[in-house]
Order: sequence, then C-alpha cells, then structure tokens
Amino acid sequence: MKYILDRRYRLRGWHKLPTGLYDTLGHEAQFFEPGSYRLLLQCDADHEIDMDELPDKQRELMERLLADGVIRSSGWLDFLLPEQQYKTYPARYRRDVHWSVTGECNLKCRHCFMSAPNGKHGSPSYEQIVRVADMLAQCGVFRVGLTGGEPLIRSDLVRILDALSQREIALTIIYTNGWLVDEKLLDALEERGMHPGFQLSFDGVGWHDFLRGIPGAQERTLNALRLLKKRGYNTSVSMCVHKKNAHTIRETVRLLASLGVTSVKCGSMMELGEWAKEDVKALQLTHAEEQEIFERYIPQYFEDDAPVAIMLGGAFMYSPGDDHFGIYNERKCGEKDEDTALSCGVLAHSFYIGADGLVCPCMGMADCSFADRFPSLDKMTLSEILTDSDLIKYEYATVKDIRDRNEKCRSCRFVDRCTGGCRNSALITGDDYYAIDPYLCEFFENGWDQRIRDIAQPAFEAYLKRNPPVKRNETRSLDDNMRNC
Repeated sequence: MKYILDRRYRLRGWHKLPTGLYDTLGHEAQFFEPGSYRLLLQCDADHEIDMDELPDKQRELMERLLADGVIRSSGWLDFLLPEQQYKTYPARYRRDVHWSVTGECNLKCRHCFMSAPNGKHGSPSYEQIVRVADMLAQCGVFRVGLTGGEPLIRSDLVRILDALSQREIALTIIYTNGWLVDEKLLDALEERGMHPGFQLSFDGVGWHDFLRGIPGAQERTLNALRLLKKRGYNTSVSMCVHKKNAHTIRETVRLLASLGVTSVKCGSMMELGEWAKEDVKALQLTHAEEQEIFERYIPQYFEDDAPVAIMLGGAFMYSPGDDHFGIYNERKCGEKDEDTALSCGVLAHSFYIGADGLVCPCMGMADCSFADRFPSLDKMTLSEILTDSDLIKYEYATVKDIRDRNEKCRSCRFVDRCTGGCRNSALITGDDYYAIDPYLCEFFENGWDQRIRDIAQPAFEAYLKRNPPVKRNETRSLDDNMRNC
C-alpha cells in the first residue's frame, strides 16, 4: 500500500531539529525520532509500505497518522506538492515571535516600560519591516504577534499585513491599547483571512484614563472590546495594578467578562522606562501589598463564578472548567531534572524583536541595563542570531545554570519548588541574567504559597459544587517519541 501526506502538512527541519512536521493550519511544528521520521518521509505516494511487516511501534504510528488525517492511502494520481517536500531552515526552531513594529504610541501612559510616549526606540521604515519579515520566513518562524508602542498607529499597517500574508506568516495576536480598533481594521484583517486574538490593556474602572494619560481612553478601550465581541474576536486584557486602582479589580473583571473578555492578567508594572520615574514609582505596590490584594480578591473571584480565566501575578491562576487552580510561581524541579529543565519554558519557542532591531528573549528585557548584551539585526542576520548567538545561550539557560551561580538557591529549603524565577525580574534588580528572582524568594520565604492555598481552597470547593469541572479532551500525540519544542 502507498500512503501520502495530507496537503495540510509539510516536511521541515531546523538547526539541530531536522525531523519536523509542519502544520499549516496550526502554524507550528512537531518533531519525531529519526526512525519514525524516515517512515513519514516514505508517505509520498511513491513508496510501498506493508503495515504487516512493520515493527509494532511503527505500525502503531502509521495507524495514528491515518486516524488523525495526517496521512491517507494514495491513489495513482496523487503526488506531494512542491511546498510539501522536505526543506530545512538555517536556524533553531522558534514557533512565535513577539514583534514591535513601532516604538511610538498615541497615548501617554505613565507606566510604559518601553518609554513609547517619547518614542525612545523609534519606528522602522516599511522597507525595514519587510526585511525582518523576509528573515522570519527564511528562518521558519511563521507565527507573529504584533505590538509596539502601539502597532495600529502605523499608516502602512495594511501593507504590513500583506507582507506577512505573502510570506505565509500567521498573525496570531495584536497587542493594542484599543484606541484605533474599528470596523475598517477588522474588515482589512478578514479580507486577508486573518482572525488574530487581541490583547488590550485596561487599568481599572475609573482609573484607566489616569494611567493612560489621555482623557477618553477608557471609553475607547471599552468600545473596542464591544466591537471585538460583536465581530467574534477572542480578547484578553492585562491590568496594571497600583495603589490607586487596586480596589477596582473585582468590578473591573466583572465588566470585562460582560464584554466577552476571556482572560485577564493582573500585576504590577516593572520599574523600567516611565515607571522608573520617582513620581510614578510612588504608585508601585510592594510585593506584600500586592499579595494581600490578591488574597482578598481570590474568594470574590470564585463567588462571582470565575467569570474569566485569571492570572494574578505569579501568585494564582485559574481557567473556568478546570478541576484545580495553580500557583505560577511554583514550578517544581528536582535535582535529577535540573540539567535539562529550562529556567523559562516559554523561551524555548518564542523570542522578541524590538522596533530598533534588538533581539532578546522577551519584551520586558528590551529596556533593562542588560539589553546591550543581546544581539541586534543591525549587526547580525536573524539566522545567525537563531543559530548560535548569545540569545540562544540565554534562552536555553537551565535550572542548574541558575542554581550553580547562586549559593542561596542550593541551600534554600524551597529549592525544589521553583526554577530560579523569572529572568526578567532578576534583570530589573541587577545586571546578572542568572541572578536570583528576589520576588520569588520573598514569595516562598513568607509562606505566601500556602496562604494562597488556604484562602482559595474553601471558595474553590464551593465554586466547584455550583460549577462541576469540565472533562477536557486530551490532545493525542502522533508518536510516543514525538516532542513539542
């Protein structure tokens, strides 16, 4: 029998990961062990494969591929399309890029760690944008989230959308303040077959204009959320919590839920950029104050029947329908796994490109004192950066790397509960990428994790009685040896 790969899939390889199967609908790759991949390569309508002659493991793989629609039996006119043929990219695999297409903004936010009100990082020309898009495609990076500054202020935004579409780069999310979200924008997206998620910022009922520096910002953001709900877009919101708006969390979450928002992330701002100015820093909550605010809100959240998925700093997170809540700060890693466990799992599949060409692990690092250690597209190609640069070294920092450089970690009684903390948080307070995250130390040393459990559990159990957990469908792996990278 001859088999052929469904036209949805392409055979792809990346530097050090040559055995990839790229899904053009999901815009991500999955990877196989070499033996399994050799079998997949034979699903080209040319090779005969006798299922009865295959070892048990490979036969099971073929059955799964057939059941999942990845392959099918081929007819005499079937052939692999040219774009399905095996191809390699000269870079390590990265699924997502978070890309600032401008460092400028139409608002004057008091808390902007990118200093967008001053246009600190400039705004690339359209030609520079196209150059970056070319490099993304050449490196096999096919999912992009657009941010700024404010990405929607670009007069050539539609041309940028076309440039992405022409290179088969999927626009997965737009990060925006919402001021310029209108029917025309959504029409332009849909004309190009794009339906990204939107993440907006909303900083508390009655306090949004205060933080955004422009009268009318609150109503414009709420109107944007109403429009996005009407047009069927998935929306999420980030809320900067500070001393003046902390009391509005419950009211704000209720309002956002009524506008179709599916998830809300609350947390204080990083002391960078505008937020580092003395008059603004006075708004900053201490870690203890923030913790107490979250502890007060968690029972209220469950009393309101968990109206949205929520993330409260690193202290608490929950998605409606789940049978458990989580504490993001608690990421267990024992000594036997520390050699391979990454200090930040997100960085294994994503990175950030700034408006000035800086390439760094995540957006929060773009304005810290360590930023000049990261590579730039002005001096290196993206292929060089994503192959063997300092960026890769930092993104692949392991838990052992953190613990080996910090004696406090090795002797800490909570060492098995964390992976060393957030690298961004470590860089805000110092100039050492591998330093301890001081907030995480404070979190565990003060027993805040247990306090969260004690406060959340009774409210959570009462919530579950009213709203039994949903049994979720597990995503079936194509192969026991396949790994997501």
